[in-house]
Amino acid sequence: MKDEMKRGRSQVIWRYTPGATFRYNESGGWCRTIHVTLRDPAPLNGALAGAVTAALRQWKAIGPTGYPDPTAYPNKYEVGEPYQVRYSAWPTVFTCRQCGQVHFYRDLAKLRQSNDWLSCRTCKGRDRLRQVPYAYVCECGRLDSISMQKHEFDHPIELVNKGSFQESFWRCKVCQKPLYKNARDGLGYRHCECSPKKWMRGILLEDSRVYYSQTIDLVEIEPAALDRWKENVRFSDILLGAVLQVPSYKPGHLLDLARWKPTESELSPELRAMRALLIQKGLSEEEADAMVQQSAKQAGADPWISYDNDLASYRHMAGRYNWRDCRRTVEYVFVRDEPSTVAVSLDDLITEVTNLGDQASAQRLESERDLAAQLGLVDLRIIQALPTLLAGIGYTRYFASPRDATENDGAGTANAGSVVLRPYDAPGGKIPIYVARNTTEAFLYSLDPWRLAAFLEINSSLTIPDEATASTAAVRAWLLGQSGRLVEVGESHLVLRPFEQEVGVEVDEVSALVFGVLHTVSHVLKGTAHRYVGIDDDSLAEYLFPAHAAGLLYASSHVSFTLGGVDAVFRANLTQWLGSARDFASRCSFDPVCARSGGACLACLYPKFGCAYFNRTVSRSFLFGGNVPGLSQALEGFWTPRVTTATQRLRERSAVIR
Repeated sequence: MKDEMKRGRSQVIWRYTPGATFRYNESGGWCRTIHVTLRDPAPLNGALAGAVTAALRQWKAIGPTGYPDPTAYPNKYEVGEPYQVRYSAWPTVFTCRQCGQVHFYRDLAKLRQSNDWLSCRTCKGRDRLRQVPYAYVCECGRLDSISMQKHEFDHPIELVNKGSFQESFWRCKVCQKPLYKNARDGLGYRHCECSPKKWMRGILLEDSRVYYSQTIDLVEIEPAALDRWKENVRFSDILLGAVLQVPSYKPGHLLDLARWKPTESELSPELRAMRALLIQKGLSEEEADAMVQQSAKQAGADPWISYDNDLASYRHMAGRYNWRDCRRTVEYVFVRDEPSTVAVSLDDLITEVTNLGDQASAQRLESERDLAAQLGLVDLRIIQALPTLLAGIGYTRYFASPRDATENDGAGTANAGSVVLRPYDAPGGKIPIYVARNTTEAFLYSLDPWRLAAFLEINSSLTIPDEATASTAAVRAWLLGQSGRLVEVGESHLVLRPFEQEVGVEVDEVSALVFGVLHTVSHVLKGTAHRYVGIDDDSLAEYLFPAHAAGLLYASSHVSFTLGGVDAVFRANLTQWLGSARDFASRCSFDPVCARSGGACLACLYPKFGCAYFNRTVSRSFLFGGNVPGLSQALEGFWTPRVTTATQRLRERSAVIR
C-alpha cells in the first residue's frame, strides 16, 4: 500500500515488538503489534545465549511460568532479524466526535462485523468515532482496554476527557452526573487476573510506561577474528599480556601469532619482519639471515618465551583465570587492538600531528590528555567501526527495571508484587529473540590504575604491596586480583537484591567500589556527551569492561550513518566534553536532598535508557566523596585532593623500587 510504514530493525525492537501499542504513522489510529516475522531464524547460542541467560536471571524470569532456561533448553528459542510486523487496531473503545457517545466493542472482528463505517449509534454520522486513548496496565504485563462503572443500560454515556486517567471520568447524559463515588476514582478500577489479583493502573496510551522493550547489547566480535585462536592454547596468555600491556605484547600479535606454531626452522613474525627490513636496508639475504639467526638463538626463536618472562611476576597477583573464557576480556582486547575496529588513540593523534609539524594541534591534544589524567582517565581512543548487536528479549509494563515487592513506585505506595519480564508471544512454539547488527562509532577510555589503586587503599582495608607498585603492569595485575567478582560476573554492588541474596551472593566491597567508580564515570561522560557529540542523550549507550576498569560510550541508534559525531569531538572538541564533566557531576537540581540520599537520581546520573545495570551502584559520592548506600562510612572520592596526593605517592614508591 502507498502509506505502509517503513521502520528500521532497531526501531522495531524498541517500539514495535509483540505487545507494543503505537499510533499508525505517528498520527493515525492506535494499534497493537500481534506478531513480528523473523528473517533467517537460527538457534540461540554463543555469547548471545550467555547474555540472555544473565539478563533473565536478573529479572528472575526463568521458570515454569516464564522463560525456559536458555542453557538447558536452547531449542526453545529462535534468533533472527525482524522482517515484517503484523498489527491490529486497538483499543476498540470509541467516543463520537460530535455527540460524545461511548461505544464498546469486544474486539476488532466484532467492530468490523457490526460497524465497519465507524458510525455513531446516536447521531448516525459516519466516520465519527475515535479511539479512547486510555488503558489498564499491570506489572505482570497484562494490558486491557478501559471499562466503565455499571449504570442503566439504555442511558447514553460520554467520556469527559481531562487528559489524565485520574482526572477524566464517565458521565451519564440522562442523569447528568458522573459515574463515580468520589472524584479520585477517575475512569475506574480493575483487578488483574494475575496472582495475587493486583489493581491495574490506568494510563494514557501515549505514556511510555505502557510498554518497555527490554534489550541487551553486545560487542559482536567477528567470528573470523576469534576462529584464528580457536585451537591455540596460548590465547589466554596473549589476553593477559594485552590487558596488562606488558612490553612483549604488540597489538599486531592478535593477527601474527594466532596461527603461528613454532618449528626448528621457522622464524617468528617479528624475526621475519626484521629480516625483510635488513634486506630493504641493503644487506644481502645471507647477511640478513645470519643476523636473524643470531637474534633467534639469543631470543630462543619463540615469541612466547618473552610472554612467559613478562607474565611470570604478575600471574599470582592477577589470579589464575582462563582468560579466553572471560567474554568481556576478549571483547576489550579485540575492540582496542584488532584492526577491523579501526581504533585511533589520543597518543596516535599527537604523534600524527607532530610529524606533520602542526605544533598548535599537538599542544591542544597534549593538554586534553592532561585534562583526562586529572579526571583519572587514560588510554583514550576513538573506535570508528564498533560491531554491535541489539537483542530484544521481552517487555515490561509500568516499570523499566526489576523491582521488588518492598520498593516504592515513586507515588508513595509500595508494589503488591514484583514487576514481570514477559516473553514475546511464540506462535510457532519457540520464543523469538529479535536482533539488529550494526557498526557504529564509540569512545573508549580506561581509569588510571594508579589512581584507582590509591582510591581503594584509602577507602578499604587493603594495603598495596611493594611488588604491586613496581610498574603500571604490576598495578593492573594487582587490581585484577582484587576484582575477582568483576572477572567472574561482570558487575558488583554494595546493595543486593533479594534474588541475589537467595542464591547466596554476598557483598564484595572492593570490587563494588571499582564498579561504582567506573559506572559513575560512565554516566557522567554520557550525561555531558550529548551537548557536544550532536547525538540525542537517549541514543548514546554505555558498554563496560568492569574487570579492566574500562568502558565504551557509543552511538546506540543502530543506524549505518552517525554523522561521525563522536569521532569529530574526539579529534577537535575533547576539551569542552571532558572539561564539563566535573561541573556536571558536582551538582544536581535536587541537592541537597539528592546528595544526602545517595548522590544519584533522575535529575543527574540516572538516564532513561542505555544502562544495562539498571542504574545500580552509581553515585556522585564515588567522585567527590560522601555517603553511598550500602557503606557504613563516607567515601573519599576518586577526584578528591587526598586521592590525588595518594596517587603521586604510589608513583614515587614505584620509582624508588625501580
